[in-house]
Amino acid sequence: MRKDVKRRTFVAGALGVAATGGSGLLSGCGSGTADAGAAPESLTQPVAELGPVKPGINYPPGYVGPKARRQQTIVTEPATFTVVVPQSLTVGDWNKNEFTRWMEQQTGIRIQWRQVAGKGNDPETMTKVNAMMAAGDIPDAFLGITFTRSQLYLYGAQNLFVDLNPYLERYAPNLQLAMKDYPETPKLLVSPDKGVYSFPDFNDCYHCRASNGRALLNTEWLRKVGLAMPETTDEFREVLTAFKKADLAGGGKTIPFGGYKDAPLDTFFMNSFLYNAGDPWLAVNDGKVEANYVKDEWREGLKYLHGLYADGLLAKDIFTANEDQIKRYGDNPGTALLGGARVYYWGTLMTLDLVDPKARWRDYETMDPLKGPNGVQVAPWDYLKVGLEVSTLVVTRKCKRPDLLVRWADYQLDLEVVLRSYAGPDFRWSVKGDKGINGKQSIYGMDSWNTDATKGKTWDQYGVMYRSGDFRLAERVDPKKPTFESPLYEQTRDHLFPHRQPMEQQFPPVTLEADQAALDAEIGLNLKSEVTGSMAKFVTGRLDPADDGQWNDYKSRIGQIGLKPYLEIQQAAYETYQG
Repeated sequence: MRKDVKRRTFVAGALGVAATGGSGLLSGCGSGTADAGAAPESLTQPVAELGPVKPGINYPPGYVGPKARRQQTIVTEPATFTVVVPQSLTVGDWNKNEFTRWMEQQTGIRIQWRQVAGKGNDPETMTKVNAMMAAGDIPDAFLGITFTRSQLYLYGAQNLFVDLNPYLERYAPNLQLAMKDYPETPKLLVSPDKGVYSFPDFNDCYHCRASNGRALLNTEWLRKVGLAMPETTDEFREVLTAFKKADLAGGGKTIPFGGYKDAPLDTFFMNSFLYNAGDPWLAVNDGKVEANYVKDEWREGLKYLHGLYADGLLAKDIFTANEDQIKRYGDNPGTALLGGARVYYWGTLMTLDLVDPKARWRDYETMDPLKGPNGVQVAPWDYLKVGLEVSTLVVTRKCKRPDLLVRWADYQLDLEVVLRSYAGPDFRWSVKGDKGINGKQSIYGMDSWNTDATKGKTWDQYGVMYRSGDFRLAERVDPKKPTFESPLYEQTRDHLFPHRQPMEQQFPPVTLEADQAALDAEIGLNLKSEVTGSMAKFVTGRLDPADDGQWNDYKSRIGQIGLKPYLEIQQAAYETYQG
């Protein structure tokens, strides 16, 4: 988890997708000519080529990901660009940052940073950026500002953002290689007009792909009540009932199963009834985009949760507690209060003691998804939205030399540069025999992940990076100081990955036309409010999912909000995405 929790998450799916044909991975897209405002020489420079791999670095067999190569300075005469970035306490002053200075020395390219308050995707940040665009106060590029796909398309169509297609083919050999590793990438980058208006970065977080479907259960409590890890919804009810009856926390304080409002219950429990990835609750079946929350299977899931809550097996505040509250339960002094919880990992349940081998968090194990009454058993797997950040670097029409900024971004995809960018200069290459998170040969390690020690030395995950799945899992594990990383990987691999849904069922991140985007935002927000609000009411008993009249009233409200036009928008966008 570490730093990934605080920053955006998107990924190109690496499974079961054929590579795009053609001389370049984005061949056939874009005009192949310099954008308005670009200097003529921006597309007449020699094609950039990959340098030789540096010797002496131990890669595991079959490794897919960035490698350390000999790279040359990009320019011989200094070139300066203005780039807007978000403020970051870890980065500090971008102009004085240690990695900033290192990049300038290595590439010859100097950046004049303009820092905007807020994180890259905060509404406050985007309001300032949009005002900047409207006023014509445009930099050469934006870095770490999370434009949506629809915003990229809108500004690209208005010729405010540069179509990078011709530049990526000529000047981004590291990116071309990464896109071969992740062959779904071009579909995720290309706008409906075939333009590519951003330079992406990759962060393939294996356990993040399954985090929405993760629930933890106290194995020490299972041992005390003499039951095994439950495999079905009925067995799960039996376990929670046993926890409550035994009152293992004592004094009536036992909470059989808890959670908090930012870790939705439906992404675990509904997958015993139908595939459900969560908000916006869309799935693709035989090419048709459908909404889960009006289906009979959804209603059956609500009935099940309603029964658990009515029997006192779910925490009373499961829909209202925040992360601080669930941690107060998890950190309760003396004895555990929770039999289990719907959380993303141990660190959202309690404070992690990584030193004590008997620390409480080690008693909680990831559950397999529960098999429902009709045999449904799915762990929602995110093939497409955990790992590829589509808007990491966005070049504007003001930039005279887009080719140089593309080469500057591509330079950052090198293995050593990636490590310096987000971990700092104090990483160490592994020696033969060092093991990574997945038990294979490791490539690198850090003596400490103390963020205070890296302040002013890194770009805090806002730079362009290529962190493949193999790269992340190749971090060295110190057997004398084990962390949660290895068990998190292993439990994801063993309990969730085997139950993932086919990739074609996942509704992909789509790009909407301007009029579609406005309607989608309005209807989508109202639908979300109705779905989440009614779910809480159905589960806690303010509404009864077994009552036909109340269920039909709920579906009627969904229809009045605009489910039909909403699905029509998503269907059209999905078909455009599919090509």
